[in-house]
Amino acid sequence: MQKEEKIVVVLLLMALGSLAVAFWAFAPGEGDLDSSSDSSPQKDAGLTVEGLVLEIKPTKSGGNLLLKLGSTSLPIFIPARAGAKELQARIQAGDRVKIRGTISAFQSNEELVVSRQADVQVLSA
Repeated sequence: MQKEEKIVVVLLLMALGSLAVAFWAFAPGEGDLDSSSDSSPQKDAGLTVEGLVLEIKPTKSGGNLLLKLGSTSLPIFIPARAGAKELQARIQAGDRVKIRGTISAFQSNEELVVSRQADVQVLSA
């Protein structure tokens, strides 16, 4: 083989190796949350919870908000982009609320993530 042919073969092998590693690293596996063989409810399905607000806590950074309801053990995460600041001014501990969101994993724990301000309704103050 000529020198140029050897270089082309090496480059092709490197490209194939990179594709194999990328496929292995990014392909869904058996233990992933997104696995379709999981018998639990889909993680991206919407969930609605209702209950009394026990605790309202802003996050240390980012302007996000965490709520704890008496009716569920799931923490409620309201990102800043979903109107966390406005909701913090509207909601107080003891209010009865109805919240719609999606279940997501954060640091190996599940939480209910609100995507927009309209998904949080104050039922009674």
